[in-house]
Amino acid sequence: MSFRILFLIIIPIIIFVSYLNAQIVNINENNITLIDGKPFFPLGLYIGNSPTEILAMQELDEISDSPFNTILNYEINAGSIDQIRKYLDVVNKKGLKIIYSIKDFYEGTKYYPKKIDRYKGEEEITRGIIKEFRDHPAILAWYHNDELPEKYIPRLKGRYKLIKDLDKNHPTFSVIFQINNAKSYIDTTDIIGIDPYPIPNKPISLVSEWVRSINDGNISKKPIWIVLQAHNIGIYSKDKHRSPTYEEMKCMAYQAIVNGVKGIMFYSYFDLKRDPSGFDSRWSDVKRLGEEIKSLIPIILSTEKTPKVQILSGSKSIHFTTKYHNKNIYIIAVNVSDKPISAEFVIPSESKNAIVLYEDRTLDIEKYTLKDYFPPVAVKIYEIKVD
Repeated sequence: MSFRILFLIIIPIIIFVSYLNAQIVNINENNITLIDGKPFFPLGLYIGNSPTEILAMQELDEISDSPFNTILNYEINAGSIDQIRKYLDVVNKKGLKIIYSIKDFYEGTKYYPKKIDRYKGEEEITRGIIKEFRDHPAILAWYHNDELPEKYIPRLKGRYKLIKDLDKNHPTFSVIFQINNAKSYIDTTDIIGIDPYPIPNKPISLVSEWVRSINDGNISKKPIWIVLQAHNIGIYSKDKHRSPTYEEMKCMAYQAIVNGVKGIMFYSYFDLKRDPSGFDSRWSDVKRLGEEIKSLIPIILSTEKTPKVQILSGSKSIHFTTKYHNKNIYIIAVNVSDKPISAEFVIPSESKNAIVLYEDRTLDIEKYTLKDYFPPVAVKIYEIKVD
């Protein structure tokens, strides 16, 4: 058999096998991410090592041994096509998904690469990268905007159309901080990302405020994935700041959850590595929070009809949502203030008590009323069995 004939036989087989491994990622009517039809809640980390570095593989080992299921690597394109593909193969082997960053493919931006492997120019690079990797099973979404200013909106709309023309099987994800002009960005992406970083100089309730602002202005009702602060912002300034405490990170995460976000990414793993408090303690806190959120994902994504729960006291500071799952009512509540507060919830179904998850205690429910005390920035999750 000649080499030419062998080549003509093998190449279609490779392409076919690649096609079989490809997954379809879409968003359903409840804004839940589906991978081949199965619900998926992105719980992830921003990372930043080139596929050519040994550290890149080491951090994949560490992250795959944690509760997180998704990464977004700023340095994914710092290598050849073969090197990137091998990296994606490892990501997939480790059971992770990647939000593939193409955010820098805009000529005139700070990190514009000009050339990646054999591809040159912003459109050719974009087309090349997407065609190379759109069928790779590690791909979750395309990240095509990281806080670009409003003057880029026409280009973002054009890029969004190009991506959708090239790949109908994966959504796009964009992050903005321009909350007051968020409406202008709605039509540039499938999934809206926001990144409120309140610690230490702004009210921690900024997280709820931003999510609610997007929800109010989101005419097309697109999903929100939030980028939450795990880092010490002093790393990026000359001012001395501090890292968020575990309780503050938890408060921020649950503000996002009760306001309906459908994905959480923490910023960032690489900043934890250079945190003045030390990586081990910070990573331990982030993993601990990740484990708790992971355990609640079936509840967070539940679309079962939820009985109406009312709050009688504490409504200004207590943000909450209710979920119904496996014949249980769940109240997820968070105190967004820096002061302790008491709250009363009215339960629509008769029940004797509520289990306070992760606290090893039970509260009595009297006359359909559940009362509890919330320390500053505290989170409470109640499980109430109903018939």
